[in-house]
Parts: sequence; C-alpha cells; structure tokens
Amino acid sequence: MRMNLTLRLLAIMMIAMLALPSCVSKKKFQQLMDEKSALANSLSESQKQINTLEGNVSTLQSDLASQKSKFESDISGLRKDVDKAKMDADAAKKAAADKDAELARIKKEIKESFGLGSDVAVTNQNGEMVVTLAEPVNYKSGSSKLNRSARKSVEALATSLKNNPNMHLLIEGHADADKFPGNGYNNWDLSVDRSMAVVKRLVKLGVNPAQLTVSGRGDTAPAAPNDSKANKAKNRRTEAKPSPKTGPIYQIGQ
Repeated sequence: MRMNLTLRLLAIMMIAMLALPSCVSKKKFQQLMDEKSALANSLSESQKQINTLEGNVSTLQSDLASQKSKFESDISGLRKDVDKAKMDADAAKKAAADKDAELARIKKEIKESFGLGSDVAVTNQNGEMVVTLAEPVNYKSGSSKLNRSARKSVEALATSLKNNPNMHLLIEGHADADKFPGNGYNNWDLSVDRSMAVVKRLVKLGVNPAQLTVSGRGDTAPAAPNDSKANKAKNRRTEAKPSPKTGPIYQIGQ
C-alpha cells in the first residue's frame, strides 16, 4: 500500500517536473509574440508617418513649383507693363514736343504775318493765343482809367494794328473778385469799361474800329487766385486776342 502511494507521488512529481518547462516556454513564446506585435504596430505607425511626410514634401515641392511659375509669370507681366509705360511716356514726350513746336510755329507765323515788334509778343494762355505787350494793361481797383504805362502799351499795339489792316483783335477786359456795394454797377460792367477804354484809345490813335471787338469777362477768368493784393492786381487787366475774323491765323494749326 505504501509502495503504491510512493509510486504515485513519484509519478506526480515527474509529471509536474515535465510540465513546468512547458509552461515557462509558452509564457516566453507569448511574450515574444506580444513584443513582435507591438513592434509590427510601431513599424506600421512609423511607415504611416513616413508616407505622410513624403506626401507633405511632394505637396510643398508642387506648391513651390507652382509659386515659381506664378512669380515668373508676374515678373514677365510687370516687365511688359514697364515696357508699355516707357513707350507711353516716350509717345507723350513726343506729343508734347510736337505740340510745343506747333505752338512756336503758330506764334512765329502770327508775329511775321502781323509784323509785330519786339514790344509785342504772342503767348498761349489756357489754350488761347493772347497778344501780350511789354507792359501789361492793368488798373487800380474799381477803375477803368489807363495809367501811363498802359497807354504806352496801347500805343505799341496801335502801331501793329495800323501796319496790318487785316489784323483783328478781341479786346477783353477782366476784373478781380471784389464786389461793388449795391449801386447796380458790377464787375461785368467794369470789365467792359476797361475793354472800351483800350478800344477808344486805339481808335483815337488811328486804328480802324472794324479791327476791334469789345468783350468783358467780369471776374470769371482770373489770371491768378483772388487771395492777395498782388494777385488781384494781376486780375484787373485787359488782354488782346487774335479774333476768328483774322481767318488764316486760326488755320495755321489745322
């Protein structure tokens, strides 16, 4: 009986000893498998990150290529705009030079046609040809009386008109912006009176009245802003302009 019990115990111990290495091997195997799985997952995540980064690099390269192409296109467009601006500027300079040459020619033709002396010139003012004298015809405030220098200028103009019976002038009076206090007289009346003073003087000096036309502009065409005494003095004036009746003179620039 004891013998059987001892044999059984030995058998159990042998079985336990044989089973122990087997259990240890299975745990180790499972641990290795788990580590392998973890490594595989880590490798997969790393590969995903690599793929994502490679995609970003590819996108950046594509964007850079696109931006480079756009910049090159913009630069090309800007160069074309600069070239066109230069051409436009050159054309504008040429047009201005041609206009100046034409105006100079017209002034020369007028002076030669009318035999204007050195004390009488032709200038372009606001797109109109104006006969200017060595001394401007200006007035005191509110007055249409010609002073000594104005009478001298009118005498020089009378000489040119008498020497050129085909010359016809528009005698145009002007006023500053100062108003007259409620007596019915205004700057329109004053500008006409100033023009009439010149015309009467020219006729008195022997100019044919048919060569003259009287005009008054009031204070509507100032030569300078009415913001100072000096500027207002410039605006109290009478100008002489070649009239359309002069005919050929106005056909020079056509």
